[in-house]
Amino acid sequence: MLGARARWRTGGHEAAVASFEDFADLVLDTTSTIDVAPSIVGDIESDWCAIVCPSTESALALGRRIFRRAWLESRTPEDSRLWLRGVVMPYEDAATPRTSEQDDELKGIKRTWFSPSVLAAMSALNTGFHGMRLLVADSLLNDQIRGTFRIPLGRLGVIPFRRMNYTPYPGVVQRGYQDFMWMAETEQEWGQYTMRMKQRMLWSAADADEFHVASSTQIVFHECDAILQSVARKNMMRRQEESGPGAIGGNDAGGAAEAN
Repeated sequence: MLGARARWRTGGHEAAVASFEDFADLVLDTTSTIDVAPSIVGDIESDWCAIVCPSTESALALGRRIFRRAWLESRTPEDSRLWLRGVVMPYEDAATPRTSEQDDELKGIKRTWFSPSVLAAMSALNTGFHGMRLLVADSLLNDQIRGTFRIPLGRLGVIPFRRMNYTPYPGVVQRGYQDFMWMAETEQEWGQYTMRMKQRMLWSAADADEFHVASSTQIVFHECDAILQSVARKNMMRRQEESGPGAIGGNDAGGAAEAN
């Protein structure tokens, strides 16, 4: 969750704790809605969480659902707004995300350490990329995953995993990661997300920290919109070609190009 420090500065302890509770409720409530919820393990602490899912598909689906719910739930300027940043990557450890045990001599003190995979994820999250973005490790992506999350747009479609052109990948995420365009949707539903982007920009104008997050997120939205519009134009051109002189009736088998 982004903006925790700003909440401490502007609203003090009560505002910060309220945001932590909103974040925990969002993660827990959303996780409970997916089929593999009983198999999921993880930790939630204040403004961050580490969730281990039984498959790549379930991890991506959960991440996207959490981001979308956080985005659409705020409906007025007075509603709590959560801005998130996440990364989906392989979990290759046998241990749980976090382990604690009492010190052998000082029984009142616990030692806590994170699994290597969680440390790698935390390292990626703290490299300094901006905005409400969900990154995914290249090593998780294959043809099956791309096909599962493909968004049909007419006869063509969009694969929502993409190396973005106008949003930087600093530090350890310079290589090996792509953006998961969690906000990409059908043409009708896409309008809901873009409208909420406009609203959030206006609502955040009075807070410099939030406005910076909103501005960075808007760039991602613009690039996503350009991708969707490109596919829409290709669909229109295909329809025009098929309806022109001497055109043969449309054949939807195979579906030609994908936008990626």
